[in-house]
Amino acid sequence: MLRRPDDLENGAAVTSNPPSAGDPAAVIGDARLESIYRYWRGKCAGRPMPSRADIDPVELSAAVWPLTMILEVVRATGTVRFRYRRVGEVFWRATGREPTGQFLDESVPDIAGYRQYVVGVYREMVERRQPLYTQNFFFLNGQREPMQVKRVSLPLSSDGGATVDMILAGHVFDHESAERDWALSQVNQMKEGDRIFLPV
Repeated sequence: MLRRPDDLENGAAVTSNPPSAGDPAAVIGDARLESIYRYWRGKCAGRPMPSRADIDPVELSAAVWPLTMILEVVRATGTVRFRYRRVGEVFWRATGREPTGQFLDESVPDIAGYRQYVVGVYREMVERRQPLYTQNFFFLNGQREPMQVKRVSLPLSSDGGATVDMILAGHVFDHESAERDWALSQVNQMKEGDRIFLPV
């Protein structure tokens, strides 16, 4: 559900009545992201989460794969960082460069608090070890209507779910300008929307 720009500007951070996490389709609200989530869920096979080895790119549709990314969870020097292992075209086109092999905190522009927000989303998901749906809004220069960004962040584990060591994520940029070239450099403000953990 897209909130009006004036609601966001008045400081609303989360929808007042978010849909129940018991209905993932209503929570996610995008068929492409829902398909990624259901693919991940189908790979769990009775485990808390699948492993990276369970994820086969050719099993995802051609319409979905450009929206996905895979990140490695790197634990070192007392902190958790995220390294891009595979990045879909939709995302790197927005940042203006292909960041595969780079750390998120070094490659995502620090614009309107977006870098800190995304790192926080992934760290919370890794800590909770649960699939997470999040939503934020970008206000673009010269545009009154905000761009709605939806994402699913899905944990992967090589030890049966005790430790999250990889992430399968999907992003959708929902705005008329998303069909054309745009860039994060056009963003002048960001607001957070829903943050909802999904059932396994």
